This record gives sequence, structure tokens and C-alpha cells, in this order.
Amino acid sequence: MTGFAVRNDEFESDSMTDAADSEFKGMNVAVIGAADGVGPAVVDALRGAGARLAVDSGSSHAPDAIIPLDHGPAAFIERCETELGELDVLVISARPVANKPVLAVTAEEFREVVEHDLVQAALCMMEAARRMVKRRRGRIIVFASMSGKTGPHHNVGPFAAAKGGLLAFVRVMAAELAEHGITVNGIATALFEPQVAAMSDDRRAALKRGIPVGRFGRSEEAAHAVLFLASNKAGFVTGECLNLSGGRFMD
Repeated sequence: MTGFAVRNDEFESDSMTDAADSEFKGMNVAVIGAADGVGPAVVDALRGAGARLAVDSGSSHAPDAIIPLDHGPAAFIERCETELGELDVLVISARPVANKPVLAVTAEEFREVVEHDLVQAALCMMEAARRMVKRRRGRIIVFASMSGKTGPHHNVGPFAAAKGGLLAFVRVMAAELAEHGITVNGIATALFEPQVAAMSDDRRAALKRGIPVGRFGRSEEAAHAVLFLASNKAGFVTGECLNLSGGRFMD
């Protein structure tokens, strides 16, 4: 196994090119949400860097295994390791969310979003972490929209609640797992091209005016963030949520 040749308290000084040529080759990665939002770009970047991939749905670059989540998180992680070998990295991408005023949301709709975006995601993280603890290495990276971090955002109540809870869970897991050589981090995206593609030109222009860098995010930029957090370079980064908002939101 070539993943994580250095410990979290060490630093490897090779170049980004060298990292792509060596560090990720042979690394086993599971990606949930591979076909939605920035997921395809994340899969492509990891695949291009040499990682072996198991995903929950199709993507533009054929993965080594496609494993449905139908039978639950434990079965998914078990099958990933059966197909690939010991997991080095788990990435949970964000899925598209339907906009609806909070008072129009039914109890069933609320439960469905929280079950998918918080409960199932957290259970996958826990199952992967149990295995990583035994090997004393691992990276867990989850996408949590800015709506789950900053608020207020209209018409995404259940999604914001789920993602806010997921970020809290990221911090708890990071604190508990750090001593085992495992890092747990979030990435919060805001106004990325996949999200705004269907908007009218006027709406896009209005939103763009509120972004200091003057443009929307690109999926490839989210993928680069994943590559960093999954790499040895990020061994001292845990419990964080990286803002990818072009300056629209700042901590």
C-alpha cells in the first residue's frame, strides 16, 4: 500500500507533480456522490493522479468499481474494501437540493433530506473510520454547502440543517481520531458552475456581482481542494471547513 507514507507530524517536500506521480498511485479512495455537482471533477482528478476508485454511481472516467448505497453504509464500505483493498480516503460529495420555503416543507421531506445528507453520510464516515483506526491512517473529506455553515439562506432549510450537523460531526470526529493518524475535514462550496448553470443570465449576473473574485467557482477547483486534503501535505489540517466561495463568505 503506497498511501500515506509519512505520518501526520511529518512533512514531505516533494512537488505537486511528484505527489501526483507517486503519492496517489495505489491509493484506494471511495467517492460518494460521484455523479452529482462537483463529484465528476473530483473523480477525474483522483483518477488522473493515479488513485484507485470505488464510487456509488457512474462518472465520466470509469472507476474501478461502482457500488450502490442501497444496502446501507456498512455494506458500501465493506464492498469498497473487497473491490479495492484497504481504504485510504473517503470523500462524500454534495448532491443537488430542491429549493423550497421552509414552511412548505413536509415532515417526510425534512426527514428524507436529513437521513440522506446527515445520517447516512455520518454512518459512512464512522464505518470507514473504524477500519482506518486499525491501520492508523486515513483521510475523510466531506462537502458541506455554505448554507450549512453560514446561514441565512432561503429555501434550503432541511439541507442547511443537515449540512450544519455534518460540519459539527466533522469536528467531533476530527478531535477523536487525530491520535489515530486520521484527519477529517469539510469543504464548503458556494455558487459553483454546476449550481448556477440553469439560472437566467440576469440572475447569474446579479449573483456574480456579490462575489469579490468576480466569477463563479469551477468544479476543478473543488477537486484541487480534495487532492490537497487527501495528500500528505494536509497531515496537520483536521477539523477544518475550507471555504470555496470566491470571498463571498470569510471566516
